[in-house]
Amino acid sequence: MIDRVSGIPGVKSHLPDSVRRVRTLEVAFGPPWARSEMPPLPRQRVRCLLPVVKQTLALLGSFLFLACGDSEGSGGAGGGTGQTTTGQTTTGATMTTSSSSSTGTGGDGGAPPVTALEHLVGRFDESDPAGPTATWSGTSYLTRIDGTDLSIDLEGPAGVFFQVVVDGAPTEVFQTEAGASPYVVASGLPAGTHDVLVYRRVEGFFGAVQFRGFVPGNGTTQIESASPYVHRVEFIGDSITCGYGVEGPNESCNFSGDTESAYETYAAIASRNVGAAAHLVAYSGKGVFQNYGGDPNEPMPVLYERTLTDDSGPTWDFGKFTPEAVVINLGTNDFSAPVAEADFVGAYVDLLGTVRGHYPNAAIFCVTWQHWGAENQGYVLSAIDQFADSNVHSVEFSIDPNDGWGCDYHPSLVTHQKLGQVLTTAFEQTLGW
Repeated sequence: MIDRVSGIPGVKSHLPDSVRRVRTLEVAFGPPWARSEMPPLPRQRVRCLLPVVKQTLALLGSFLFLACGDSEGSGGAGGGTGQTTTGQTTTGATMTTSSSSSTGTGGDGGAPPVTALEHLVGRFDESDPAGPTATWSGTSYLTRIDGTDLSIDLEGPAGVFFQVVVDGAPTEVFQTEAGASPYVVASGLPAGTHDVLVYRRVEGFFGAVQFRGFVPGNGTTQIESASPYVHRVEFIGDSITCGYGVEGPNESCNFSGDTESAYETYAAIASRNVGAAAHLVAYSGKGVFQNYGGDPNEPMPVLYERTLTDDSGPTWDFGKFTPEAVVINLGTNDFSAPVAEADFVGAYVDLLGTVRGHYPNAAIFCVTWQHWGAENQGYVLSAIDQFADSNVHSVEFSIDPNDGWGCDYHPSLVTHQKLGQVLTTAFEQTLGW
């Protein structure tokens, strides 16, 4: 019997036996680019090793397979090899651990949906049996309940903000306290079934948070649900992809955790529009060749290889999540200080090569911004030309000042909504989504 699965089979849960902890990890995830610099914030670093665990158990003449993530890769519009699971959690939209599973062939939507008690999206370090740990913006935890009340058990630093979404509607925002604690995410709901999503709003330097499970209230049970995700997208970006200042009243406010929301970014909006599990590999102030103000320290290509944002220890296993599309939205911070064309273009070509190496079949979308000006936009277009890959595309974003500003002249909520639609259209026209 598996009491709890978090990458390690057969480990007893620290919660009561009445609380089912089986889950499905769907490993789906600074300084502003205009005026002021981000104030320094405390960083919590977690150094662990990332084991890959596979174990086969005999059960009633069948085999129970545990795979940590989407190690089989994915293909076509369906997101890759698919299995139907019962009583489990997934990392990667195709991971299964079940005594009753059926496996389908991936491609063009042909795979049956993964069913499980919990669907998690993001880059997770699963080395601790107590639960998977994550840092990146947009990390999310989804479950279905039959009942009225639900909490989520998290452990980490204080001040990490999460968005709660019940039955598709945002309901509340909560921030963590230091240590381990349950947080009520649904209370007094109408009797019946409900889908509850908990979504990390803030970026990695706020600290690593460990997911220790959902805790149903009295009379409430978790029930299995099919994965809601039909596609996979990865975003590589900066503060704009993180949602810096999107809830700020205007350009006069400075950075704060309560005004940042990855849930309301163009990336999250476009992903919801096309039913995609999305990884947001983004960090404020980062660039391709240099960061905001010309800072050369750890540009985004360095962080891109990591499981946890500020921890160089556990490198990410790119086999766990194979996106059909990758969106690169970088350059704004590079252009905040003088940068040689050869340096920027060379670094951008190298990043394209890294992405293509990890995902041979993914469509890559490179964002340029109208306000960069023709010369800087041309740097990105030149990199695309030099890379000479027919499955690399450019998408132009623009900002209408009449739509207002977020903090420190970052895009407003209205702008993000418009950009989300621009990207949705690009997905539809290029990929047929």
